[in-house]
Amino acid sequence: MRVLLLSLLLVLAIARPAAALDARIPLSDLNHAAWTDKDGVPQNSQGMAQTRDGWLWIGSKDGLYRFDGVRFERYPLANNQINYLRALPNGDLLLGYLFDGVGVLHANGKVEQLGQADWHQIESPLAMDMDAEGTIWAASDSGLHRYRAGRWQTVSTGAEWHTDNLSVLIDQYDRVWVGNGEHVSLVDRAAGQLKRLPGDALRGLLTQSPDGQIWTLSPQGAQPVPMPPTGQQLPRRPEFNQQEARLRGQFDRDGNLWLLQCPIGVCRISREQIQAGQPVTLAAARHDQLDQHWQLSSVAVNAMLEDREGNVWVSTHAGVDRFRMNKLVAANIPSRSGVFSIAADSEGQLWAAEYSDGTLWKVTPGQPPQAQPRRYAQVLGKDRDGAMLLVGKREITRVLHGATSTIALPTAGGKPADLTVLGVLDDGKALWMMSLQTGLMALVDGKWLPRQAFNLPPLITMSAPGDTGQLWLSHSDGGLSLYDNGKLSEFDIRVVGAESGIFPGPQLVVGGEHGIAVRRGQQFELLGPPDAEALRNVTGLTLLPNGDRWLNGAKGLVRIRREDWDAALRQPRLPLKFDLIDAQEGYPGRAAFDNRLSTLINIDNQRLWARASGGLVRLDLDQVQTNPVRPNVQLLRVETQKGAYPADGALHLPPGSSNLTIHYTAPGLRKPEGMRFQYQLEGVDTEWEDAGTRRAAYYTNVGPGQYAFRVRAVNEDGVVSESTAVLPITIAPTIAQTWWFRLLCAALLLGLVYGLHKYRLKIATRRITHQVQNRMQAGLAERERIARTLHDTFLQSVQGLALQIHAVAQDLPDGGPARTRLQKVLGSATQAMDEGRAQVQQLRRGSDPERKLQHLGEYLTVLHPATRFALEIEGQRRALSVIVQEELSEIGQEALRNAFQHAEATLVTAEICYANDVVTLRIVDNGKGYDEQQLQKSIQQGHWGMLGMRERAQNLGAKLIVVSKPDKGTWLELNVPAELAYPP
Repeated sequence: MRVLLLSLLLVLAIARPAAALDARIPLSDLNHAAWTDKDGVPQNSQGMAQTRDGWLWIGSKDGLYRFDGVRFERYPLANNQINYLRALPNGDLLLGYLFDGVGVLHANGKVEQLGQADWHQIESPLAMDMDAEGTIWAASDSGLHRYRAGRWQTVSTGAEWHTDNLSVLIDQYDRVWVGNGEHVSLVDRAAGQLKRLPGDALRGLLTQSPDGQIWTLSPQGAQPVPMPPTGQQLPRRPEFNQQEARLRGQFDRDGNLWLLQCPIGVCRISREQIQAGQPVTLAAARHDQLDQHWQLSSVAVNAMLEDREGNVWVSTHAGVDRFRMNKLVAANIPSRSGVFSIAADSEGQLWAAEYSDGTLWKVTPGQPPQAQPRRYAQVLGKDRDGAMLLVGKREITRVLHGATSTIALPTAGGKPADLTVLGVLDDGKALWMMSLQTGLMALVDGKWLPRQAFNLPPLITMSAPGDTGQLWLSHSDGGLSLYDNGKLSEFDIRVVGAESGIFPGPQLVVGGEHGIAVRRGQQFELLGPPDAEALRNVTGLTLLPNGDRWLNGAKGLVRIRREDWDAALRQPRLPLKFDLIDAQEGYPGRAAFDNRLSTLINIDNQRLWARASGGLVRLDLDQVQTNPVRPNVQLLRVETQKGAYPADGALHLPPGSSNLTIHYTAPGLRKPEGMRFQYQLEGVDTEWEDAGTRRAAYYTNVGPGQYAFRVRAVNEDGVVSESTAVLPITIAPTIAQTWWFRLLCAALLLGLVYGLHKYRLKIATRRITHQVQNRMQAGLAERERIARTLHDTFLQSVQGLALQIHAVAQDLPDGGPARTRLQKVLGSATQAMDEGRAQVQQLRRGSDPERKLQHLGEYLTVLHPATRFALEIEGQRRALSVIVQEELSEIGQEALRNAFQHAEATLVTAEICYANDVVTLRIVDNGKGYDEQQLQKSIQQGHWGMLGMRERAQNLGAKLIVVSKPDKGTWLELNVPAELAYPP
């Protein structure tokens, strides 16, 4: 978001139209790019036009093509042989077909054929235009025609139209001008006929200069057309040069005249050579020309167009060529070595000294470099007073405001000799000089002193002046020294790698192979991003009064705005923001790094001169060519695994379209490689994504639903697009992605989980039941064993004993005391056997819980008359297994005793319920109840009734539930599964 905000502020500061190509810059020095068939350009195209949305259209026999600055794309049409193109103010594009007829490509992409029934009479149009009323005027071999009310009408016909040099022009007053290459006519709408202008000199094709004057262009030059008076003089329509490519040439927006086929290639006549109302003769006018095969894609040129960004386009037999201004202007010094030292004098004039032969060049903007034959300088420098120092072989010439003085160089070994000087530097106290013959020496108080006279470090590779008497010295070992009036301080600059420049200022900056670092106390901190190519090997830096810094680095000129520099100092770990002027704007190579001298000269804060490996270039700070045209973002198509779909409206994608590639563009013809994009897919992206120069967005695993894709653009100079392009996208769900399918799956899953739970519960119940049944069967077997033992041993023994006693008693006299006592013993034995038989019967058959509970309840009510008792039976009585009878009886009796003895209840109820799946015993009282703490305390005191009931229930495999609250009574319920309760 911050990038876009800064861009918007820049737009507000650049509220001027795109500039034309400066005629002072030779055609050969303009930024030139060419596209041929290898780039997808149709061959031998003649028709070109730029529509309002920014697309450059090219018509040819191979079809209609459009160009966004990056890619040529063939546009599908029913009629693919195009002879003529013209863009209309409403965004439409007129199409003149090669074999009869006219169509219009509307801004929405629909093609309409105009008056197809009358195509035979208009044949193939060579020139067209539309007036303010919407009438289309077309000139062809068959004459002049107009289209209105859905029909073509012929205005003029005859032999004079049998030519290829036809042109139609509607001027700023909505007058229709027609030329046939020999003369010019004006349409009289009232009379419905043409009025031919007098004179035979008006030969050529019609065009218009920016002031509104109409001209005819021919291979010989340009001729002004006499125009009827109109009162107020109006300029031509602003989009005039973008509407169609002109076959002979045109005036650019600054009034410079471009001509084609003069006699080959392209030539240009500056507006200074053109006088109002006067003919322009190509042979007489001074002009610049491109007529060599390496200067164009082909010197056989067809047509020319100037787009809305000020670029000039030329279609040739082999392709299309674009010319635009560079932000940098080359000095073009004809040097043998290319190694210079540069300096500006006190008047702001730049000078360059060629190191190899001492040639001194005067470099003036707008003029060729001028060698100074009577002056020699192998190195240039500046002193603290602003004087320029020209270092020769034996002396230094000091130039200040035109006045000159000389300083003799030291001798070598006590004898006068020519010195090879590598550089000079003034620290305010001493003038330092380094030569191969003498080494480092300093001029102090008019006397040259050797290095040994100063406390200098042993190795010095680079130097820069600080305050008076100070020098900053580096040593190629990661060390930096401050020489301050004889004292040395040491610093560590290994963070930059091998140093490339030292730049004192408000903050000391050191450049190197890893970037730039700034001094923070005793440390140097690298300003990121690390190893940014543009910030590497900086060899020049200057600070402007507004706080902006300009650097000369490995990729070109770098501008760091004041606010970005301050932000980087506050947070050095954040990426440093900067603007780059690189090879695409005329920077030749890399910052020069050959003689370790400064490579950036600031002249009056208006002009920067930078020395690069490929030559010397100039940047005029107050005339930097910027592109104020807002980008117009276009959505092209959406590709999925199901197919490709045009993005010409709300898009409905079929089910399964989960992977999306969304193509977009923003036609920008000046510097399309600098166009940057941001996009966002609402519903997927929470923030804007920075795509850089990429013109496609990629998404994977996008689910069904409704989305909105948004994209915006910023051009190479930070101008934001007019609006954000929006594409609504709806992705239909597959069957597996519908809500009802997911609900069904969820229901099935829940059913499966429930079924699995029930199954596991059933298995667990069976296992537990089996275990309990085994325990019950074991208990029952034990009871039967005990019953057999009692019957077969004890009872039989007692029976035998009784028989013996009976036999003895029979032998005794009746009524005797002994017989009486034996009969009593025999009665007790009989009673014991009856009781034993009853116990055996109980062991085999079990006890009746209903009877036991009823008997116990009635007994307890006698003991506790304040408590009533009731026994209830629910369901149909069924036989219970022996073990269940016993446990049910024991648990129920224990619960009754607890209720009568401890609950202080007025009512105790016992209930036995026989159900198909469970047998339930309930004991309920309305007594005082208890809590868990009371229960635990009772157990600790040795009352084990409740604990015993739970153990019996657990051993039985039944579930015992006890609910009790103080003053709320107690509810006890025992549930025995039918598998355990009812015998098989």
